[in-house]
Amino acid sequence: MSEEKKRKNPLIAIILSAILPGLGQIYVSRIPKGLILIGLNLIISFLLVEPSEKILENLDRFPEQIPDNSLLFIVCGYLIAMLVLLIYAIIDAKKTADRINMEIDNLIT
Repeated sequence: MSEEKKRKNPLIAIILSAILPGLGQIYVSRIPKGLILIGLNLIISFLLVEPSEKILENLDRFPEQIPDNSLLFIVCGYLIAMLVLLIYAIIDAKKTADRINMEIDNLIT
């Protein structure tokens, strides 16, 4: 049984990936890649919770006690990782949607 490909809207792929990295990949039928990106996003999010809580706990004592710089670096590192993952997911979802549409156009002609 051959699977018939349907055109994919790149804008929808971009929006879904911007909402949650991996959703755009699932929309363009790259389900394993989408699930991996969602999993990576969840892992980074869970790793970000504890250092963020420690920083927030120390904010009420702020001018007297300065937050630990290592915690700030950890939080910044996780945020940068999330941003890189987000940008990758958006670009990949759009390129994949465009590639699928191009393949469909080539089959028609």
